[in-house]
Amino acid sequence: MQRRHFIRNLGLAAAAGTALGAAGLSAIQPRRGVLPFAAADNDALPLSPSVKKRVVVVGGGLAGIAASYELLKRGFDVTLVERADNLGGRLTGWNVDVNGEIMAMEHGFHGFFNQYYNLKGLLEEMGLGGNFKPVLDYPVIFKDPAKGTESFTNTTTIFPFNLFAVVNQARSVSILDFNNPFGRLYELMRYDPERTFARFDDVDFKTFCKRVNQPMVDTIIEPFAHTSFNQFHRYSTAEGMKFFHFFFLGNPDGMGYDQTIDDAMTSVVTPMTQQLHALGGRVITGVEADRLVLRDGRIEKLVMKRPGDIQDAPLSVPAADIGTDWTAFWQGTNLFYARREADGGYRALSGRCTHMGCPVGLDAATGGFACPCHGAKYDADGSPTAGPTVVPLVALDAVADGGTQVALMPRAQQNTPELTADYFVLACDVPGLQEIVGRSGLGQQGPQEAFGTGVANLGVADPYIVWRLWLDRECPPMAVPFYTVSGWRYTDSIAIYSQMQPAYEDWGRRHKGSVIELHAYAVEPENVIDEAEIKRVMRAELDDLIPQLQGATVLYDIYTMQQNFPRWAPGDYAGRPGIDTGLPNLFLAGDFVRLEVPANLMEAATMTGRIAANRVLAAEGLRENPIPTVDLTGPLVL
Repeated sequence: MQRRHFIRNLGLAAAAGTALGAAGLSAIQPRRGVLPFAAADNDALPLSPSVKKRVVVVGGGLAGIAASYELLKRGFDVTLVERADNLGGRLTGWNVDVNGEIMAMEHGFHGFFNQYYNLKGLLEEMGLGGNFKPVLDYPVIFKDPAKGTESFTNTTTIFPFNLFAVVNQARSVSILDFNNPFGRLYELMRYDPERTFARFDDVDFKTFCKRVNQPMVDTIIEPFAHTSFNQFHRYSTAEGMKFFHFFFLGNPDGMGYDQTIDDAMTSVVTPMTQQLHALGGRVITGVEADRLVLRDGRIEKLVMKRPGDIQDAPLSVPAADIGTDWTAFWQGTNLFYARREADGGYRALSGRCTHMGCPVGLDAATGGFACPCHGAKYDADGSPTAGPTVVPLVALDAVADGGTQVALMPRAQQNTPELTADYFVLACDVPGLQEIVGRSGLGQQGPQEAFGTGVANLGVADPYIVWRLWLDRECPPMAVPFYTVSGWRYTDSIAIYSQMQPAYEDWGRRHKGSVIELHAYAVEPENVIDEAEIKRVMRAELDDLIPQLQGATVLYDIYTMQQNFPRWAPGDYAGRPGIDTGLPNLFLAGDFVRLEVPANLMEAATMTGRIAANRVLAAEGLRENPIPTVDLTGPLVL
């Protein structure tokens, strides 16, 4: 049976239950594939360069780790630069003191889905597959009691019966939603990179879904779309279709996923870092990339700096605006703090956290500083007191000009660390990439202008919240440790750590308590309000979700609000930079990169890191690594 016939028959199946033959089912099933190689004779090419070449990778998340690992295996001299103290990016973690007990904290729960072929393959190759365990279900809890809890894992993976099984479980969705094979619902099954983005990238997903049955949108489409960390009404329809294709419609593995047995640092990041060292890689942490130096059409070197340091021109501020308490001053994306000392002089600090470069705010409770992203805290002199960093805020010079102005400027360094290399891979997050490209003057004119414009036009999604609470009451046994939820103001998912990781399970048993983590995936601007009020609302939502925890005392908590996931807004796709930059020895990698291949989140980061490594291999005339992928097009593409 051909796909054209299937479209006709699927409409009949929805209305009258027409049976599909085995041959027809086989023809439309999504299949795992491999991306094409640059050279037709790829298998005949050598594996390693005859002369060892140097590669600098900037950014120690999954994209940077994957690129570094693939090139180290092939005999390249690789240096990986990361501004934080540890590798891992959004997968990293740090230790916290919970009322006298040291426990591992991370950025939030991560699911390692079955279709993360590149990431899971990398983990297996590194011998880390035993650090994971399967999660048996992917449930969604709805605030509407008529919907209750729906399951999206315990179904067949055979298309279209996987859809019918979900519909059969969902009490508010009808099989009649599928009665128009040419309707908008079926567009989700017709994902095609060129056609889909040409037609739908300029349309926001909420507007597109107005012509889809509302129960289908409320029950299935919108809850899953929110896990992209983008608002439904600010999310490109084409990107939304790609997201659904990757996670559900375009792979033969369904919605099954694994979780780490221990925290992410123990299970993933630390052993990955050890593998890079074992292969001869040089890993430099606690150093920030400042700019690239271009010479004769190629990148010649990377110039680095201290984390949080400000290398731009001095900022001149009125002396009258500087009081005896710390005062914030902005210069573009640079944040300065200055105060007048008792002797009449001035003191200044960089306002960039030395962990990941986030802007720190004043902490009214301590008189010092606090980072809202990952919980780093500093005293009134800028020395760290808590959180994931051990490096003080960078001291700046504050020089009065003898008149009414004070110049805030970076202190001169005796030497500026530099790395020269043959190839460079930028695998940092969007804000970091924009700062490096901007300070490097890349793409301002000439052949790289489109690249520079594309980087400048990238954006980050709305902030997301991770709030972990240690409670003095046990949580009732839950079917799985992680739930997506829908219908609440802030909370989008809930993870029960005291039923997930051994260290937290032990804490729960000893204290007869529980550890719960709440996530808000994309907080609308109008909901970015006072932290205390957000906590009050989210605590009420937790009580609604798990009534047995109502009245439980919070013994300790860590609340972070971060803003570093990529924006996938309508119209972004055409100008989004890809892996190639227009410079022959500079490549990008990360989950923000333009990909015609269906991949998202951690898999997109890992895939682009491996593709960037392949670009280096191809440039050296070497054999590329195979890059596995889900089916490139939807099951109903003719």
